[in-house]
Order: sequence, then C-alpha cells, then structure tokens
Amino acid sequence: MSMRHAFLGRVGWTTLSRTVFRALLCLATVTFVAALSWVPASSAHERVTVGEYDLTVGWRVEPPLTGLLNGLDLGIEHRLSNGTTEWVEGAESNLTATLSYGSDSVAKAVTPQEGRPGWYTFDVIPTREGIYSVHLVGTLNTTSVNVNVDLDRVDSASTVEFPATDPTPSELQNAIAGLRIQMTVATGIGVAGFAIAALSLAWTARIRRGGRDTP
Repeated sequence: MSMRHAFLGRVGWTTLSRTVFRALLCLATVTFVAALSWVPASSAHERVTVGEYDLTVGWRVEPPLTGLLNGLDLGIEHRLSNGTTEWVEGAESNLTATLSYGSDSVAKAVTPQEGRPGWYTFDVIPTREGIYSVHLVGTLNTTSVNVNVDLDRVDSASTVEFPATDPTPSELQNAIAGLRIQMTVATGIGVAGFAIAALSLAWTARIRRGGRDTP
C-alpha cells in the first residue's frame, strides 16, 4: 500500500468514526435529557362551553394534595345576547356531580360558595395521588348539561410536609419506576459508550496496519 493510499484510508476512516461518534453522542444526550425533563402537565381550571353557558371547572385549592381538604371549584357564566355575561345563581338545585378516580366514584351535591355568586363546590379529601374527574349532569334553564372534566393531578402531601414523613406505597412505586427509567438510560449510554470504544479500537488498529504497510 502506498503512503498516499494509506493516508486517504486513514482520513476516510477518521471521518466515518467521528460521524458515528457524534450521532451516538447526540442520541444518548437526547435520551438522557428527555428522561430527566419529563414531568406531568398541569391544566389548572378547564373552561367548558355548554350552549350559551361557560363552565369553569377545577380544584378549589391548588395544587391539590393527598390527605388535605379540597373540593370542586365550579363557576357558571351565562353569555347574554347583548355580548355581556352574568354569573348564574341557583344552579345547585338542577345540577349533580359525580367524582371519579379510576373505577371508584361518588355522587356529590353541589352547593353555592359563600361570597362568590355563580360559584359552586362540594367537599372532598383526596386520599390517593393521580387524576380525578368530575361528571356534571343536569340543566341550566332549558340547556342540558352532561360534561366530564379531568381535574389537575393530585400529588402527595409529602412534597410540602415537614418534617419528612415515611413514603407511602404509591411513592415507593413511583420511586421504583424512576429507578427503572434511570437504569434504561444508563444502559443506553453504556451501549453507546461500548460502541464508541469499539470504533476507537478498530480505528487505532487500522492506523497501525496502515503504518506497517507503508513502504
């Protein structure tokens, strides 16, 4: 092999190795950042339109936490023909609510909130982390209401408690799930590192062979 061919071979192999290295490094970085930065989204209150009425639905206390008193926060506005709106009072007699968590559900009677005309509530202490939903059924004047709204995710009260409390079973499960994600990311990074090391060894061997073949 001539010196020129050996040099060109080294340049080509070096370019290929660098390209593969950069691609693997980018893949590992994106995977790692995506795993660490994933967080559940929070929607706060949701606005639902039913005919000429606007319903604002959410938790009465944000953020919602397990073991603490909370409740529905329901506001009802009537959109008038002149372009203005007014809060709807007296709707508690024509609306019922069902709070659900997974396969569990409980019927709740809505009551007016004190000092907030057009706003309604019911009391509840959420005991588990996760997503709760409320199903509202009834009528507003002559308009039928049948809507289902997912509320903000309920988190563990331990996130704000002091001194620290013992972990709950759900917290232990979440911790195990987090460890599994970290192990998956670490495995991916390890595989990428192994591939990079193998390419480096092959590159070094190629250069050495090229040096020996050079007259």
